[in-house]
Order: sequence, then C-alpha cells, then structure tokens
Amino acid sequence: MKWIKFSVIFGLLCFGFLGCEKEKGQDGQIEQSIKEKKPEILENLILQSSDETTLIINQIPPKEQGNFKNIESKKENILKNLIVTTQQENLKILVFFTTWCDPCKGILPHLENLKKQFGEQISFYGIPIDDLVGEVENFKGIMQIFNEENATTMPLILDANRSKLFNALGGIEGVPLLALYDKDGHYIIHYLGAIPEEMIEFDLSHNLSKIKAH
Repeated sequence: MKWIKFSVIFGLLCFGFLGCEKEKGQDGQIEQSIKEKKPEILENLILQSSDETTLIINQIPPKEQGNFKNIESKKENILKNLIVTTQQENLKILVFFTTWCDPCKGILPHLENLKKQFGEQISFYGIPIDDLVGEVENFKGIMQIFNEENATTMPLILDANRSKLFNALGGIEGVPLLALYDKDGHYIIHYLGAIPEEMIEFDLSHNLSKIKAH
C-alpha cells in the first residue's frame, strides 16, 4: 500500500515539472492531447505573427533509417531539422503552449523578463495550439482574453499555417515547449516543461557571445 501511495505522489510531481502533456476535453476529463499525424516536409512555410513579422520555415528532410530487423529506430527530432528565418538576423524562440496549461502560464513572466533583458537580440514567438489539440470555439477571442489576463507582450502566431507546422512535427511531447534557433535559423536547443529562467538566460547569453566572437 505504501508503494502505491509513493507511486501516485511521484507521478503527480513529475507531471507538474514536465508541463502539460494532456488536454482537457469538453467533458472536463483529461484526454490524449497531442496525437501524432503523418509528417510532411515543410518548404517555405509562411507564418505571420501579430507584430507583422513573417517567419519562413523550411525542413531538412530526415535521414533515411536502415531497414534492420529487431532494431527499434528512435523517433526523429523534427525540431532539429527546421530552419526558421525572419527579416531579422537574431536568435529566435518558438514557444508552443495552450491557454489551459498552468506551467505555460507560469513561464510567461520569465519569458517577458528575458524579452526585456535581451531586447532585439532575441525574438520570441508564441504559438498557441489549443485549437490543434481539441475543438475550440472563438479561438482568437480566447487568445485576446488570455493576453489581457497574463499581460503578455510576446508576438503570437495565430494563422492557419500553424496546423501545417504542427502536422510536420508529428505531434509534440507536451507544453510548454520552447525551441531556440540561431540568427541563420538553425536549431540550437529546445526545452520542455517549466524550465528555470536562469537556464534559458545562460543559453541565450552563450549563443549571443558566440555571434559577437565572429
């Protein structure tokens, strides 16, 4: 009995740390949220953000896996194969989140701090996926209320092409999910869950210093 209680408590703690891996259904039950779909190769996918920035996303085709029997191939990390470019040659962070995820709300003030600290050296782009993992009425209205309640200044990507990006990812592990790309649009690192602000700050500072060194 003690082992059962310990397992339940440990599971709850892990859920709180990693973030939201399930979504709330209309009946209030927790349902499977981020289902894998057949991936597609992205080529010059255009995403418009609320600050009128145009993001262009291309995907490096994944390497073909050898046809070996009895060997389970690892799932390709599609984030590593994306090239994310904008008009600005700065670091870029894509922030995947949902409005109902508490860790997502919790990380927003930290992102606002980093946004103020680094200024135009870093661009943050919020990509809400509420409508991609469940049925949502008046999605843009929900996002407006969410921004007002959380005092968010981070530009958001709300256009229909979000679904093409989400589909190409083949489903994501959970939210919040942050993916960092360099000034040329190449993948650097990604974070899943409630990551400490100091960790993100260190990686940003490190990569900015590498740019200055060149």
